[in-house]
Formats: sequence, C-alpha cells, structure tokens
Amino acid sequence: MTRQFTIAILIMAATSGASAQQHGIYSQYLFNLFVVNPAYAGELDALAASVSYRAQWVGFEGAPKTQNFSVHSPIKGKKMALGLQFQNDEIGARRTPSLSATYAYKVKLNEKSRLSFGVEAGVINYQYRWQDLNYRRSNDPVAFGSEGNKWVPNFNFGVMYLRSDAYVGLSATSLNSSRIIASDNSDARLNTFFNFIAGKVFDISEKVAVKPSTIVRKAVNSPFQFDANLSVRYLNRFWLTTTYRYDYGAVFSGHIYITDNLHVGYSYDLPLNNLLTQQSGSHEVFIGYNFKVFAPLPKTQLTY
Repeated sequence: MTRQFTIAILIMAATSGASAQQHGIYSQYLFNLFVVNPAYAGELDALAASVSYRAQWVGFEGAPKTQNFSVHSPIKGKKMALGLQFQNDEIGARRTPSLSATYAYKVKLNEKSRLSFGVEAGVINYQYRWQDLNYRRSNDPVAFGSEGNKWVPNFNFGVMYLRSDAYVGLSATSLNSSRIIASDNSDARLNTFFNFIAGKVFDISEKVAVKPSTIVRKAVNSPFQFDANLSVRYLNRFWLTTTYRYDYGAVFSGHIYITDNLHVGYSYDLPLNNLLTQQSGSHEVFIGYNFKVFAPLPKTQLTY
C-alpha cells in the first residue's frame, strides 16, 4: 500500500465521520487534564498555561500534527473557574483550527474532595485543500461540489470527582454533532466522543510515589480505545510514565517540574501494530507554567 493511497484513505475516513481522528489525541494529557475534560478548569490555585506540539506517525506523508494552547484559572473567592483553549489539528489535506471557552463550577463535598462540572463552547474551522488530493473519479461530488472552508459550532461537557491524590471524570465532546463539509452530497458530522479518566497516587515513601491511571475513549458508532498508564514520581518533581495503548502499542514519557511553576514533558509513542508500517512513531513536547496569581501552590497539587 503506497503512502499516497493510505493517506487518501485516512482523509476520506476523517471527512466521512468514520473512526479516524476527528479530535486531537495527546499523550501528555496526564499533566493537563483540561484538554480532555473541561471540568478540570481551575483545579490549581494558579493561572495555568500550557502549550504542546504533537507530530504523529513521523515519516508518513500527510500524518497528523497537532498544536494546543490552553489557559485556565479559578475565580478568586468564587466556586467557579474559566478557561480558554486553542487547537490546530492537521491531517493530510485538512486543517482544523479551533477556539473554545470553558466555565466550571465547583461543589465541595468535604475537606478532602469536591465535584466539578464544566461546559465548553467554541468554533471549529474546517479547511480542505481538495486540489491536493488525487481522485479515482474526476467529478467527485464532494470535492468538486463543496467549499473548502466551513465554520461549525462545538459544545462539550465534563464532570469530575477530585481529591488531592485522585480523580475520576467523564466528558463528552461535540454534543451537537455539527456537519463538517459544506456540501449537499455529504452528511459527514463530528462524532460525539466520550472520555473516561481516572487516576490515583500511592505514596511508597517520602520520596517515591506511583500513580496508575487510565483514559477510555469511545466515539458513537466506533470501537473504544484506552490507555493504561503507570507513572513513578520522585521527589514530587520527576515523573516517568509507561503506557499501553490498546490496539496501537506503547507510550514512554518523562515530565519534570523545573520549579513549582514551570514543568516540561516529552513523550514517544511506539507503534506495535502492522497498520502503518511506514511510520516511526509519534513525538509530543509539552511546556506548562502556573502563574502565582493566588496563594503559593501547595505541593499536593502537583500530584496529578
């Protein structure tokens, strides 16, 4: 199977609403749960900003590339938080920049735990370079009968149960299932997508802790996919994580808190399947900074 033919399959799947990548996939989400659940907004007593870059399936022509910038913060003296997120996802001849805003509300259960509810609303700009694709039919009704630019609204919701050492959350993205191609010949839509996340930190000693965690992803009318992670923390600053990603392979990542505010991470996804033999894995770089606009950050808030 040639690169051109394979990437054409990926593009067609992505534009038809099949089980291809419609939303950005991250491996460093463990240190920015906001990208998978809007209810995480404001969970640090700081204005938390982060930027990440992901190059997926390196060496494969037209492979996905994703950039993300996010910022979120609690509102001082309130049980609320706000957030903003910008993402740009590219795959083959399709580019989808998006911008969204988040509102979260916190409910204190007791001294150690709370519930958080988050709603996220934004827009996604679907940009298609139809002229860059090769077609079996010269009169393809979708490519030659539709515009190359379409704006669509997008709405997400999330809920999380949180402690200083644990979390459980469920989120749903693209609840409105917007049409993503401006053509009467296509009913391609954003699939509603569900994320279940959970993690727990166990202290082994004063210096070492371990954290098992998972994320389960499920799109409507598509198979589920999950990560099983095991992280080891040393001195509350150094993290090493190994991940088994179902039906794909393994992920290896490292994360360092250079200061209580500045943290950086890198992950490498190692494919262990035979579907994409011409690629050499995926790379992701992450930089985060927590601005001390409130009280100094307590150490316990670095645990997840």
